[in-house]
Order: sequence, then C-alpha cells, then structure tokens
Amino acid sequence: MAVQSLDHYLVFAGDLEATKEFYVDTIGLEVGFRPPFEFPGYWLYIDGKAVVHLAADDGSGNFEKYLDKPEKAPDGGTGALDHIAFRCGDIDDFRARLDGMDVQYKHRVVPDFDLQQLFLDDPDGLMIELNFFD
Repeated sequence: MAVQSLDHYLVFAGDLEATKEFYVDTIGLEVGFRPPFEFPGYWLYIDGKAVVHLAADDGSGNFEKYLDKPEKAPDGGTGALDHIAFRCGDIDDFRARLDGMDVQYKHRVVPDFDLQQLFLDDPDGLMIELNFFD
C-alpha cells in the first residue's frame, strides 16, 4: 500500500463567499459538484478534480458533528500548516492578474532549481505558494 497523491485540503472559511471568490477569481479554480452536506461550503476544482474544499460554520452544529469535533471551527490561523502550493504556468500572466487585482504577493527565485514562486495569503490567513517551473 502506497500513498498515490495529495487529494484535497479543507479551509475553514470565516467568510465563505470571500474565500470562494479568492480561490476562483485570484487563483483560477472552478466551483464544481459538492455533495449535499448539512453545512455550507464549496468544492473547488482543477481539471475536473476537487482539490480545495471550503466549509463554514452556520451555527447548526452540523459541521462540528460531521468532522467529529466538539469544538467550533478555528477563527483564523493555520496551526502547524504553513502553506499550500500549486504548480502553475506563465508567471508573467499570473503576476499581471494579481497586480491588476491589487493582490499583495512576494516573489522568490529558488537558486539552482529553475523555479520562481509567488506567495500570497487567502482570506483566512492560509499562505498559498504558486510555483512556476521554467
């Protein structure tokens, strides 16, 4: 038995719509099918695969019950998780889009590796790393 790939990650969205808009408008993911869970959320896709799950607490207790956690979802912060990375294409187009949206980011060049990176924060404080291999 071997791990095959990373499937998805879940973001506890403080403002569900703002977080969805970030991942769709800024990053370029697409909203797709999501099962009818008893709490609000979205599944966001890349090429037909759900890679980001968004969930919000509507106060019903269904979210905590589903995750089998008695406490409420966290209000910001990422715990031990520092960032999530996406592989991307065409850094010039991406930078132009971010600049046009007035999105703050940091640009880094990885030495001896043909890799440029952009780092930005999602609305819930999770750092997103965008990787552009030459």
